[in-house]
Amino acid sequence: MIEAVTGLLTRRNEPADARSEPPEQPDHAAPVSGVALGRLLAAAILSPAQASLLVADALDQLEPARSEGQDRIRLRNVTVSDSGHLTIEYARGAVSGHDVTEEVTGLFRSIATNCRGSALPGRLHESLLETTDLDVLLQRVRLAVEPDVDAAEESRKRCQLARLVAATRGRPRPDDRTVEERTAGEKPPPVDTGSTLASPGWFPPARNPWHRRKRRPSRRQGALGLVAILILFAAVWMAPRAWSDLRRGWDAVLNPVNPEEQNQIRPVSPPPEPPAEQPTPATTDAGRVPPPVDVGAPGSAGPITLVTATRANGECGPGQACEIRIDVHLDPAATVDAVTWRVNVYDRCSGEVRAGGDVSERVQPGSQQVYGIVRTDLPPGAALAVAAITSAPATAASEPLLMPAENARC
Repeated sequence: MIEAVTGLLTRRNEPADARSEPPEQPDHAAPVSGVALGRLLAAAILSPAQASLLVADALDQLEPARSEGQDRIRLRNVTVSDSGHLTIEYARGAVSGHDVTEEVTGLFRSIATNCRGSALPGRLHESLLETTDLDVLLQRVRLAVEPDVDAAEESRKRCQLARLVAATRGRPRPDDRTVEERTAGEKPPPVDTGSTLASPGWFPPARNPWHRRKRRPSRRQGALGLVAILILFAAVWMAPRAWSDLRRGWDAVLNPVNPEEQNQIRPVSPPPEPPAEQPTPATTDAGRVPPPVDVGAPGSAGPITLVTATRANGECGPGQACEIRIDVHLDPAATVDAVTWRVNVYDRCSGEVRAGGDVSERVQPGSQQVYGIVRTDLPPGAALAVAAITSAPATAASEPLLMPAENARC
């Protein structure tokens, strides 16, 4: 954008007579000592005061040119001199007033875009919107930069711009004092060569040598390390128990227990009935083989299609408490409200039968199976059997669950 805004006319320090008619300069005219505005804006970011000075310089040169007929002025080059002044060089040519307004607008917009961190860029951009008249444009820009123009700080800001120009060109920075402030015959002090955009009081950051030392761990770090070791030790020690709890929870998910069964009262066994006469089985040297168990009920009856009795929690034997799971399968075509069963314990050697209490379980609508878990105490004995017998809605029995299942002897 800045390359398009070209033209050079030094108007601010010229006498009034010389401004009456800007002379046409040939292409081989000697360039003004300084740096192009586009190069300066690409290398540095201006402060609001510096940007307002450059805009004011441009206005001081464009406003007289406007009164003398800018319709044939073609902007050629924009330069910031070594003293920190903006200079516009222009040449006359066949160009319309609209094109001149666009070039001047681009010049001010480039300065506003470079200046950041204040309200000046916003005011400049607003002053450049929706205007095609150069007089109106220059007047609005003048009002936009007036709050940031300080005559008392102009000399210092010019020195700052001069240092930026020198740094952009890669030359030593000029003295901070103006020419008027130096005494006659005094030479500027020598400065280091090289390009820099830093202020005079800026120094490169130095790393604290303390950061390069290898410090011992603090008490807090030691405490955190000890806590981490204790947590690791506890995790290793609790891993087997956690694994056991995890397996138990997994079994509970796969084999859920009805919450109503947790409040059931343990059935009380009635007095044993007199043993029936049983044929004496064949005996061996290790004892006689116990006779088969007669549960006294069929495997299915009425809407009951099957009754099963299985161990609910691992192995159990005589003289121990045993949890038995009872499953009653129902005919899907039948309508059953509740199922009642009991668990009988048979002593296969003596023929004694210990009957448990009745347990009732409601049948959910559409369900084809009812199950429950009953805890019963097994009496001492060499050969026992457990069977579930239903009493409602029909009488059916499960296959006897033998304990032990094989090689039982009386």
